[in-house]
Amino acid sequence: MKFEESQYIGYDGLRMHTNLWMPDDERPRAILIAIHGLGSYGYSLKNIGEYFGEKGFAVFAPDMRGFGSYSGLKGHVMSYKEYIEDMHNIVMQAKDRFLNRLTYLFGHSLGAVHILRYIDFYPNEVDGMILSCPAVSETLPISRSTRIIGWFLSLLNVKKYFENEVNHEYSSHDSEVVTAHKNDPLRFDKVTPRFGISALRAKERAFKSADKITLPTLIQQGGDDKLVDSEKTKEFFDNLASPDKTFKLYEGLYHELHSEIEKEKVLADMNAWLEKRLPV
Repeated sequence: MKFEESQYIGYDGLRMHTNLWMPDDERPRAILIAIHGLGSYGYSLKNIGEYFGEKGFAVFAPDMRGFGSYSGLKGHVMSYKEYIEDMHNIVMQAKDRFLNRLTYLFGHSLGAVHILRYIDFYPNEVDGMILSCPAVSETLPISRSTRIIGWFLSLLNVKKYFENEVNHEYSSHDSEVVTAHKNDPLRFDKVTPRFGISALRAKERAFKSADKITLPTLIQQGGDDKLVDSEKTKEFFDNLASPDKTFKLYEGLYHELHSEIEKEKVLADMNAWLEKRLPV
């Protein structure tokens, strides 16, 4: 297996950073595009990249607009449609490089929302998806007054930052992971009102899109997730129209399953699901 850092071209021509793990011969069995969550960046998914790179996949893990090594205004987008079109470019560029191999998407938390919004617009470009603790619900209550203020500031495009209120203590039971998150200079735990309102709307639309989704889908959910509501995740799963869907609940685990103390089990379940859908 080898690792490569490169760039992808966003919808507006902007070059952004991506990570790529792949077999030494650069002839992958399939493509896996891994999308990080809020405040994070592509290389934070290296557990997934290394694991599936060794299994013969080409794993792309891009820094999404506004985060990681992004050169523009951090924690900000003018419209969530920017993520949808960036996602489309990522998928097309990955398939172009590896000659239209079967392509699967992995999304963690808000990254899962990016994927759900993407397939709402482009339902036929990928072959399946894995959603890890998808942020289609909230456990942190957001008051009506806060939403109104955020909506008003977003209309004015005010560049004031607000903390995203993600508590890293609830990312993983592994204390080294928690400490690393708290001290990671590439993490950016603030958002603008425009981003915040756009993300809230995207989550709501993603949740309501379940009955239109027919792609093969694996959902993995932490049973002790403090950041998304596991019961709402199960409701979303039950509403999926896909005839090929699987739900895995990991009792006692927090939000970031791929970095949890039982991550090997989580990754093995992902691999087993993918293996069943790849040609012999």
